[in-house]
Amino acid sequence: MPKWRYVKKWENPKEKIKAIEKEYGRITSSPVFFGYWAKVSPYRVVLKDYEEGLHSLIQENTCTCGLRIDASDNIMAIIESKHHRNHKTLEPEPNPKFRGPAGRRISWPLMGTEDKHSVDELWDRIVGTMQSRDGLRAR
Repeated sequence: MPKWRYVKKWENPKEKIKAIEKEYGRITSSPVFFGYWAKVSPYRVVLKDYEEGLHSLIQENTCTCGLRIDASDNIMAIIESKHHRNHKTLEPEPNPKFRGPAGRRISWPLMGTEDKHSVDELWDRIVGTMQSRDGLRAR
């Protein structure tokens, strides 16, 4: 199994979103809006998992619960890790529930409507592998 650690960046997504909103204040131009959007978009993805009690990728090799594993050739390494934690309590979560296919969750300014973020593409491949290989269910 790959080495693992927790990253604090994705803890308390509501607070992070509020801090970004405070930082940007009243948005008065497209460039400012694009900067705001780029910063807040990933935290909205984490917040949705936080509220629904589900796990998925937010960055390559990083779960929305803050678990980060070293790169691995095993596409299922993040799913198979025994180190997932509850988003709210940060206590170990031995039987995490995983989000189903992501579709297009993460978006950036000026990203084409047909484009899909590489993390969402990776998550969809992981979910497909998980469902076909192990018969596991993701929500």
